[in-house]
Amino acid sequence: MSTIRHTLFTEIDKSNAETKRIKDILDYEQPTKYIVENTDYQNDISLIPVLTANKAFVLGYTSENYGIYDKGDCIIFDDFTMDLKYVNFPFKVKSSAIKILTSGSNVNIKYVFEYLSFLDLTSSDHKRHYISEVESMPMYIPEVKVQNSLSNLFTALDKKIKMETDYLYLLSTEKRCFLDNLFV
Repeated sequence: MSTIRHTLFTEIDKSNAETKRIKDILDYEQPTKYIVENTDYQNDISLIPVLTANKAFVLGYTSENYGIYDKGDCIIFDDFTMDLKYVNFPFKVKSSAIKILTSGSNVNIKYVFEYLSFLDLTSSDHKRHYISEVESMPMYIPEVKVQNSLSNLFTALDKKIKMETDYLYLLSTEKRCFLDNLFV
């Protein structure tokens, strides 16, 4: 996926794209009112997911039915690790170190997420990065039609990767079952 991102974002027609600072296209919200109170997470996927922006992403599920972020698509950004995730479902969070990023009109939030992923933000410093570093970064914003096309392409690729990953898991499970039964 990173190769596709690199190819697409380096090939954007920069003559037809505006350069804007991230702070001019994204709003951020502190997650304080969405922080889960009870950290004894459950495995019941019918409950509200508790998220973090790092590799774990979904820490578990909670039955808390208040303080749920349900305002639509957003990016959760871990201010310390600079990990980010695109989220399109209601959730709660574990920590106040997360920023919830949303976009205004004429900016596709999925496009911005993919662009930020393309930048491959990393840090070795344990500090808050969003306001001090990320907000002032420039990015190319093509017309909305181009943003939507790229967003749709990345969504289709995400679905294809998930489908193939699920298929690989099923094949691995089947292989394990065959091997277990081979020497019975």
